[in-house]
Amino acid sequence: MKIFKRILVVSALLIILLMAVSDTFGFMSYDDMMVFLKLRSPAFTSAELSVHFIDVGQGDSTLIISGDRTVLIDTGDKEGGQKVRSYLISQKVDHIDYLLVTHPHSDHSGGVETVLGSFETGTVLVPHFSEAGKTEDDLYAWRELKKDVAEADITMTEVLPGMEFDLDVSELSVLAPSCDYEEINNYSVVTELTHGNNTFLLTGDAETESEADMLKNGVLEDIDVLKAGHHGSSTSTGSEFLEIVKPEYAVISCGAGNSYNHPSGSVMKRLGEYGVRVFRTDLQGSIIAESDGKTICFTTADKEQAEK
Repeated sequence: MKIFKRILVVSALLIILLMAVSDTFGFMSYDDMMVFLKLRSPAFTSAELSVHFIDVGQGDSTLIISGDRTVLIDTGDKEGGQKVRSYLISQKVDHIDYLLVTHPHSDHSGGVETVLGSFETGTVLVPHFSEAGKTEDDLYAWRELKKDVAEADITMTEVLPGMEFDLDVSELSVLAPSCDYEEINNYSVVTELTHGNNTFLLTGDAETESEADMLKNGVLEDIDVLKAGHHGSSTSTGSEFLEIVKPEYAVISCGAGNSYNHPSGSVMKRLGEYGVRVFRTDLQGSIIAESDGKTICFTTADKEQAEK
């Protein structure tokens, strides 16, 4: 036992000596050494870009704070809209430059009225959506969305693949949808957020049909963070898709104990096979990814952290 304690003491002294020498001669700073030894998370000089996957239960809402620009992607359902409002206030957000509604389903668009009534909003972005062949039930959320935006006296702007939005220190590019679909989920606006060497792919509820079209159109590339499609449902995040985008991290937005059994066991297994680390709002609450253009640091509501 005494020998073990002596080994620990000598090891600790050697580490301290190494850190002191490295810091003195400029090989590696004390702070860098602490990060290297995983005793501290990277401390960015400024939060140039933060992506907040807000816990809205069984729904979707993502906040991007990029320099002095703010983008909100989806708002959860009506109840989720209140959660989004509270979260944005907690982050000291007082305006929204772009509100992007990926597609007209109530768990993504139901909170729009609350958000527009609470924050000054510049532009509302929506997909090019065809009402042809849709049932009245299919169109309910779409018509509610149009009504809420009209009452806020804001014009909806349709987005198309190839469109890009300058977000001060980052850029948001539209990848999909590229055609009309029967399934409304496939109308989801898919965007890629780029900041330096870091990339995020934000997919709404896009399913394998939309994924196949993006693969065919050659718009997908190797990324860092994937917002998994359709709350981790088996209808999304296909093998061919993962083979191209190769995410290091995936975030799944879903409600605890939801009746849809999201995320799907098959998707979780698939992500595991590709070595993807998964964060889930049903288990960890709201999830924040910060980027300085080189490094991504995740923080969750339960304070779990990961460094890239």
